[in-house]
Amino acid sequence: MSPVDSITCESREAYIDGELSAAESAAFDKHVVNCSSCQQEIERQLRLRARLRSELAKPPARDSLRRRILSSLPQDRPAPHRPAFARRQWIAMAAAASLGAILAGSATFHVMSPSAEEDWQQSILASHLRATLSGHTIDVASSDRHTVKPWFGGKTEVAPIVMDLAQAGYPLLGGRLDIPQKEALPVLVYKAGPHVVSVFVRADGAVPSGITTINGFSIVSWSNGGLVYSAVSDADSAELAGLQRAFADASQRLP
Repeated sequence: MSPVDSITCESREAYIDGELSAAESAAFDKHVVNCSSCQQEIERQLRLRARLRSELAKPPARDSLRRRILSSLPQDRPAPHRPAFARRQWIAMAAAASLGAILAGSATFHVMSPSAEEDWQQSILASHLRATLSGHTIDVASSDRHTVKPWFGGKTEVAPIVMDLAQAGYPLLGGRLDIPQKEALPVLVYKAGPHVVSVFVRADGAVPSGITTINGFSIVSWSNGGLVYSAVSDADSAELAGLQRAFADASQRLP
């Protein structure tokens, strides 16, 4: 029996921790699509890690402690081999968004903490991947912005601007409600060629310049009407940049 043939539900812990080979990971990707038990357990662990990230106290480590830790590490040690994960191996993204090194002692501390914007990008990427894996990318399916926009009323405090960008090549598919971090936010769902694009909308936050690429997924943010829009997709960076421009152009034509 080959290692691929041995893939079962019992393989999910190794999958979550990135311990499977590339072939085994690809086999588990196929398994998890049809296994609701694995989907639920993986999502439970994703939510647990996100909760730990947001709730665990992270007092900064002292410089003397950092020096002691660094001096205790072996020098010139080669990085361990990690299999190259396929684009759709979404759990690898959750691992990248998990807690950093936490050391036990008289107090729990976090040596390196991601910035608020990095944490936001990791959170919306994990939310996008959960939605696409489960097939629940849309709560309200409509290409009519006058249907999608009012659907969010009373469900979230953020009232997004909704654009139909079909003429620019990015048709509106609908919208959904998602909780990437602590509060429910509107998500506009577009199509870019064969790719689904999730556009998360929040009331405030940093707007980094340029496009971030994480393991084959692109993220771009922009501001409009006092809100911050963050698009995430496995479409390439040029596609997302085009969607951003189309959104800006369409918003300028609003009455």
